[in-house]
Amino acid sequence: MWEYLGIATAFVLGWTIRNWAAKAERGAAALALSDKARNVDEAESRYLQTHQRELANLLLTIGPELMEKAYRKARRRQDEAIAGGPPRIEAELTALSHKYPFFRDFEKIETRHFVPYSDALDHWPEDDLVDRYLDISQWLALSFRKRHGNNIPPFFDDEDQKVMERVVWAERDRKLRKRIEAAMELHRMFSTTLDRYGQEQYRHGAVAFETANLSIQRGHTECSPEIEYWLAFKDPEEYGVYSFFVHDDGRISRSYYQANADFSRKVVLTGRG
Repeated sequence: MWEYLGIATAFVLGWTIRNWAAKAERGAAALALSDKARNVDEAESRYLQTHQRELANLLLTIGPELMEKAYRKARRRQDEAIAGGPPRIEAELTALSHKYPFFRDFEKIETRHFVPYSDALDHWPEDDLVDRYLDISQWLALSFRKRHGNNIPPFFDDEDQKVMERVVWAERDRKLRKRIEAAMELHRMFSTTLDRYGQEQYRHGAVAFETANLSIQRGHTECSPEIEYWLAFKDPEEYGVYSFFVHDDGRISRSYYQANADFSRKVVLTGRG
């Protein structure tokens, strides 16, 4: 009897060990699959974030105002979807998944990796770039919200927007500064030609410089020792001030400003050329 009891005990013990081992294997396999799924999700998210960055840089190149407008619209779309709750989020994600069945369908640039981004601007209208930026942003924002819920801030939040505003401001300043530098180079060429070959009354900066898209005139700010020029640009319309001061040791300090139409107000440009 004890012999049969030992056999039964051994059988039960063996079955228990095998069952535990099988469960452990299934658990390990499930964990491995879960890890792989997370890795795939992470890779897909990183891919879309990279493409979102590409599109944002192109929009910033076209114009800082365009980038800011697209960003603000992307955030509004995110906030409206979140306000609609999980059903709205799920519905929008489903609609986007039908519009883009595969992640590669989000691709818009479609050039080889060594082709300059500027070439993409020759193939795609800016409205198409904005639309793709908005769709990618919405997918990222809503997937992010679905994954994390209210535990962390949304994809587009106040801190993110502050960074965007600083970048747009700096890029706007940089573009205007480069515009002023290019205009003043034309003005120097014009002034040099007049000083060398022009009539006496037109020498030494006495004549304003004007083209179809630009006008430059000597300006003046009270109590300022700087020599100042006022610049008015067209298409797009902007106003700038360039000034310089020659120190006793021969050093030259140059300043660049954004101005209003009558040049009564000016703000130092922070973006480097």
